[in-house]
Amino acid sequence: MRGKLLPGLMILSSLSLIGCAPKRLEIAAPPAQLLTCADEPLAPDLPGRDQQSTRDALMIEYTLALRSAWGSCHAAVDGVRAWAEAVRK
Repeated sequence: MRGKLLPGLMILSSLSLIGCAPKRLEIAAPPAQLLTCADEPLAPDLPGRDQQSTRDALMIEYTLALRSAWGSCHAAVDGVRAWAEAVRK
């Protein structure tokens, strides 16, 4: 008798515990502003052609800083976008 009672109680107790299982946690999606980058800004005002070496130096600094900032933003946005797509699956 005890051999049949114990498995029966185990089945009943396991069925009753199924209702106590925790619900699946939902992961919040990142804000939309983190999934896009701002447009590249316009070039700064430059001195006249009579100051070509100054113009060149300003343009080189501006171009390098601009591309570096864009690359950093682009990489961050790609990473967040990949994470967001993986979470949705």
